[in-house]
Amino acid sequence: MAHSEHNRPKGSGMALIIIGIFIFIFAPSYFKNNFIGGLAIIIFGFAIGGFGFYISFLRKNK
Repeated sequence: MAHSEHNRPKGSGMALIIIGIFIFIFAPSYFKNNFIGGLAIIIFGFAIGGFGFYISFLRKNK
């Protein structure tokens, strides 16, 4: 249908990317106090940002 692209909600993936960036910015201060917890936060931020990238850019091609 011609208007299906127009009716899709947009911006949800960008919000996840931004949250992932903020996690990367603030994780090093926690990483100094707790090695395992900081590493888990960095991995969690990478996963959120990657999922947001998938929603924003890779899913559009389908």
